[in-house]
Amino acid sequence: MSRAPRKLTQGFTLLELLIGLAVTAAVVALIFAAVGLIGRTEERNQRVGERAERMLVVSQWLGRKFDTLRLLSRREGSVFVNFFSGNAAGAIWVAPLPERGDAGGLYVFRTTPLRHSDGRVDLTVEAIPYDGALMAMDWSRALRETLISNVRTLQWHYQDGRTGQWTQDWDASKGQYPARIRLEIGDTLGDWPSLVFPLVRAK
Repeated sequence: MSRAPRKLTQGFTLLELLIGLAVTAAVVALIFAAVGLIGRTEERNQRVGERAERMLVVSQWLGRKFDTLRLLSRREGSVFVNFFSGNAAGAIWVAPLPERGDAGGLYVFRTTPLRHSDGRVDLTVEAIPYDGALMAMDWSRALRETLISNVRTLQWHYQDGRTGQWTQDWDASKGQYPARIRLEIGDTLGDWPSLVFPLVRAK
């Protein structure tokens, strides 16, 4: 009695197994890369959103402070000069704090870059109570807040309302206030749009 030949069932060869493992590893790597890319994209979107929000907060705060700027004078030596001065690094002016309500009083504000020992630079604002034209500006007792952290570029510009020219040096002895202030800022993500503040009350 003859038997039909039995078919032999063969398993995977070592080569086929290695190819399968390599393909699986490649697919897993692509999945992890995609997940990592999504995570980095979400993180970047969050940073961009926080940056845009910070731009808005800084622009609105400075805008309110310049809108409520007080046209006052102070004594410098034997003469009285406008209580406003500025250079490429920052400005000094008088405005109320807070802007509304009866609880606020006048303060002298100063914006200035704060340099850290590790090389970082922040844009800070300081405020001391206004005490008249003869006050001594003691900045050691000033309130201080950071407006922008990790500033890479910081340039202040002041427009002369008579000539329309921009300058980075506005001396207190000028007989007028600037018509507008322009602030150029750059941070770790690049340059901000120019911030321009008209000094309406100074006209």
